[in-house]
Amino acid sequence: MRGCLVILLYRNGLFAGRGAPRALVSFTFKKTKEDKLVVTASQVRVLLPRPVQVEAGQYINLWIPSVGLWAWTQTHPFTVTSWSRHRQDAMELLVQPRHGLSADLTRHASVATETSVSYMALFTGPHGTTEDVSKYENALLIASGFGIAAVIPYLKKMIYGYNTCTSQIRRLHLVWQVESIGLLNDLLDDDIIDDGYILNVSIYVRNGLAHNKVPFGEHERFCLYQGTPNYESIVSLEVSGDQIERLPNIREERGRTLVVGKQPD
Repeated sequence: MRGCLVILLYRNGLFAGRGAPRALVSFTFKKTKEDKLVVTASQVRVLLPRPVQVEAGQYINLWIPSVGLWAWTQTHPFTVTSWSRHRQDAMELLVQPRHGLSADLTRHASVATETSVSYMALFTGPHGTTEDVSKYENALLIASGFGIAAVIPYLKKMIYGYNTCTSQIRRLHLVWQVESIGLLNDLLDDDIIDDGYILNVSIYVRNGLAHNKVPFGEHERFCLYQGTPNYESIVSLEVSGDQIERLPNIREERGRTLVVGKQPD
């Protein structure tokens, strides 16, 4: 117990007088039929007094005591969506408005429609395990709603591995099912789109599309679909390896395929 307390104090910069971490919170809104703004997601950027190594798939427990009357008694686990080969001096989180801390943050959204709000914060972690994705030739990542938060860091890590020739990955396919397209701009940032030449994205939207299939992006590697995905067909096609471009008349051994799925908690 004493060791955990020492680590908590050290990582939060409380031994060196560097000040506590700061949580910069911004919000994504949508308008209702009554023309009211409703929060659909919160993006939290935790600025750290000491850099921390975070592996893809790991999470932190976050404590922001000033956002609510009982917030000082609550910590909440959030998957870290940012990834770096090096230690991070800031961690990115995606928060779904539900209850507890996420609900407390939402109540502060009215003062941050254009800018972010800053809070003092503490955290423990990172916690959890990670998957070694460098040994796979092909990866299919499946997510639903806010489950995308657990997938994004693996995407970043595998794209980095491809661009630096430090992994065997040759194809990435993200299949994401959402209720609406409001989260797209918040998560599929320019680094992923511009650097991810091996990345194909299929986004299935339950409603709101004018056509059944809408390509977007420079090379049409990204498509919006109306409806729900046929997971059995998608998995079967990716596992076959037929989607990977191979040199003609050259026999090569097929690599391994990774399938990762995540639903919102």
